[in-house]
Amino acid sequence: MQRLIITLLFISLFSIQGLLGQTLDEMLKDYRFEHRIKGPEHKRSQLLEVKVDKNNNYLALTFAATSYRYIHLYIYRLYTWEAVQELRVEAKRIELYNSEFDPEGNYFYANTDVYKNEFKKVDLKTGEITECPCSEVPNNGCRPLEVRQYETTKYTVGENYVIFQDEKFDNYVRIFVRKELYKVQNQKDDVPDFLMDGGGDDDEDKPKGSGIPADIFTIYIEPGDIKDLKEFGYLKVKKFELLVDDNMAKTFKFNELTTNMIVMPKTAIDSIENHGGWIKGDKLRVAIK
Repeated sequence: MQRLIITLLFISLFSIQGLLGQTLDEMLKDYRFEHRIKGPEHKRSQLLEVKVDKNNNYLALTFAATSYRYIHLYIYRLYTWEAVQELRVEAKRIELYNSEFDPEGNYFYANTDVYKNEFKKVDLKTGEITECPCSEVPNNGCRPLEVRQYETTKYTVGENYVIFQDEKFDNYVRIFVRKELYKVQNQKDDVPDFLMDGGGDDDEDKPKGSGIPADIFTIYIEPGDIKDLKEFGYLKVKKFELLVDDNMAKTFKFNELTTNMIVMPKTAIDSIENHGGWIKGDKLRVAIK
């Protein structure tokens, strides 16, 4: 009887493993490979947790360090996958699910205790790390904490990208992009020129008689791009990513020097289609070329 139970246990185990393999294949059937991130190179190195910034600016990863007194914190820009900071933090743990990025994209607040509101503030420009009271943490950092299981698979907004731990190498992260989105990004017709008003001498690329202030930053798109914005809620224009999301658009702020992701409400598409452009405050404009 005992032997039968053990046999059934092994059969169940292999069945579960097969199911997990099918789940990964099923998850990736509509995606293709985009990028790979390699964690620290040492024997204990392995991915611990993945966090996608709710403000749609950054990707945060934690990896095990050689000593239990430290943990590796890697932060990248979403969609360009450019390394922002790759740090070894003096902390036994970082709970990414209880950590926060600020809406402006300047700081990361790392929760370093499972049960306590203890945070380290990371300057994303300099990499400087300081202790931080929970009262400074965005989204009510002093709230009662929830203990959760670490997640090593995450989707970006709209499930356009999936980020997950490599099935063979524990310290590798793989990033896949939705196939339809990849086609949009790589079609020549979908990579239009953009100019800043007043920044060039070629008047043929500027809308005639627009009356738009010369110091406003303008991104020009082709008329055919409206269809992609409607269908996918996404468009790539040179270094910029245009994303349609009503909730995120409420807190979106544009900075000409640091912003790569432009977040627009759905009404912006109607404005561009019917009036030729959409304006965000007095700093940004998206217009048909």
